Amino acid sequence: MKQIFVILLLLISNQAFSDTFRVALPDEDYPPFHFSGSDRKGILNHVLSRFSTESGYEIEYVYVPEMRSAKLVHNNDVDARMESEIWQVDNRQYYWSDGIAPVEDAVIVGSDVDPDIFQAKNKSASGVLLGRYGYIYPQYESLVKNKIFHRENFYSDLTMLQSLQSGTLKSKRFAVMSRAVFNWYCIKYPEFKKLNISDFNVGKAPLQLQFSYTSRGKARADAFNSFLKKLKDSGELDRIIARYQ
Repeated sequence: MKQIFVILLLLISNQAFSDTFRVALPDEDYPPFHFSGSDRKGILNHVLSRFSTESGYEIEYVYVPEMRSAKLVHNNDVDARMESEIWQVDNRQYYWSDGIAPVEDAVIVGSDVDPDIFQAKNKSASGVLLGRYGYIYPQYESLVKNKIFHRENFYSDLTMLQSLQSGTLKSKRFAVMSRAVFNWYCIKYPEFKKLNISDFNVGKAPLQLQFSYTSRGKARADAFNSFLKKLKDSGELDRIIARYQ
């Protein structure tokens, strides 16, 4: 009887574990796509909640810095993380979701500075690129490597904007940031409206989920993509995104 009880307990525990979906998300806000440690849902949080309801998976969130989340999904400690295949910095294999929402990166500069001078194709360009730890900026990677631009890293978009606004050598410093993120912070912090944002973009990528390259990761990727297709086909995904614009 005791052995039967232990076996049943293990079966129940494994079943409960198999019904979870562990997702690593940033421990900093990435508005309007994601809000950390808040009752307020972003676009991605909203979509994941809907997925949980319809699929039966119980979402387990892990809030960690960007680089830590990359290690977690690579080591199969979580099932997925927020990412874009275009931003991937290594050549390891992963499963990917379809695009959830577009992310368009733009150049942010001081109030009296012209963003055009920091276009990557500008041969006379030089200065300081403000970026996020763990993020890559394809148009500027080689220019940073060749020391045309110096790079300063920040842990959040908010501190990056605050530094850009109050720092010295404003004419030499620029930030690369999602246009949607910048617009969101301008609503919350009106003083940022004095900063200039470029009309051109310096990168465009679909926000996706990056899944571990395991049978468990594939099962969740397949289930999520099936759900996402239905959400798109019904027009509901567009309605969710519209709520945050």
